[in-house]
Amino acid sequence: MVRIDESAIDDLIALVRLPTELPEQLPAFQSALRERFPRLFEALEVESVGTTLLARWPGRAAGDDAGGSPALLMAHQDVVPAPPEGWTHPPYSGHRDATHVWGRGTLDDKGSLVGICVAVEALLEAGFTPARDVWLVFGHDEETMGTGAASAIAALDAAGVRPAWALDEGGAIIEPPIAGVEREIAVVGVAEKGFANIRVRVAQVGGHASTPPQLPATSRLARAIRRLDRASFPRSLPEPALRMLELLGAEARGPQGAVLRNVRRSRRLVERILARGDETRAMLSTTAVVTQLSGSAAPNALAEEAVAVVNARIAVGSSVDDTLTLVRRAIADPLVELELLHGHGPSPESPSTGPGWVDIEAAIGRLRPDVLTVPYVMLGGTDGRHAHRITDHVYRFTPFSMTREERLTLHARDERIRIDTWLDGCRWYADLIESSC
Repeated sequence: MVRIDESAIDDLIALVRLPTELPEQLPAFQSALRERFPRLFEALEVESVGTTLLARWPGRAAGDDAGGSPALLMAHQDVVPAPPEGWTHPPYSGHRDATHVWGRGTLDDKGSLVGICVAVEALLEAGFTPARDVWLVFGHDEETMGTGAASAIAALDAAGVRPAWALDEGGAIIEPPIAGVEREIAVVGVAEKGFANIRVRVAQVGGHASTPPQLPATSRLARAIRRLDRASFPRSLPEPALRMLELLGAEARGPQGAVLRNVRRSRRLVERILARGDETRAMLSTTAVVTQLSGSAAPNALAEEAVAVVNARIAVGSSVDDTLTLVRRAIADPLVELELLHGHGPSPESPSTGPGWVDIEAAIGRLRPDVLTVPYVMLGGTDGRHAHRITDHVYRFTPFSMTREERLTLHARDERIRIDTWLDGCRWYADLIESSC
């Protein structure tokens, strides 16, 4: 395995310090990438698809068989906005303490992007050339629309590139999610839930707040939100979740292990068990939550328009249309308007066997022999969904160990990553490329 020492953390810190919330901030970030990884930008064929970066690392061999088909690694440059209030350390400080680097993007997704670059740079320095092509796609707008990665994948499709597998951000190494399992697990996404942003609007005649109607627009909207919060979406356990639970059941001790080992015959009981936790409950069904609200522009004026945005994550087996129907039925008010702002259905399911899966599982085993690797359905969305256009083997895994507390900082205050696990992740990317490409 190539040597990656602790000085690599300086690359992560430098790139976390550069905000990439807005498109106009990306040129500075890309210039810093070129400066910090000169071998990568010299040896690889790097082009821009809009502001997305697409790079080819030419391999020694080519062909359509699995051995010669290329590999595709994906990450994204952009981050969600980070208002500075409430952070222990400012979000773009790249603060380093004895254990962590703090800042927006450390987990999502500069940790992966910089880790891939560190790995490629180290392999190049060691004189490594892959046997087959390795492609990199670094999207620029994953946190909004994902158009950059979609365009880059379209370019690969037009060029006839058919990767053996693709790897994007996703699952991580986490504590056991089920009682009775005694070792950490690596969850590798083989599918991801769909996505919809739905605008919920109530329009009404305004006026002075001193003479409110019996049900003002804001109250009608609040009632709709409460109805949606209480609504139940159909539950089901998709095949990747069943396989994950079977593997966990083989590890689990006690009565819960016995139930999980027979999960296909005891789904209802398992669903009740999973419904007790936020993360496990989201595995079971579509979720829908209000994330944005707006009303009157003045404190003494009635709202003429009250608006909420609902973010829905659509379960495997469902669809955008199904979700709109269920939201409309839950709200049950013809005076509340719904508008789909953007949405797409769940991704196809990739196999937990064969190219990609075997390589990823083996690399996890070399990094952490104590960890159990399992498939799962990723709850969030990634640019990886676009890669299904050119390969049936799309996986979502971030090679970092994350506690529940750390995972809760994703898209939130105090996002941070442990230094030791990030360096191990860099080594994992290098090992994956060296061993499978």
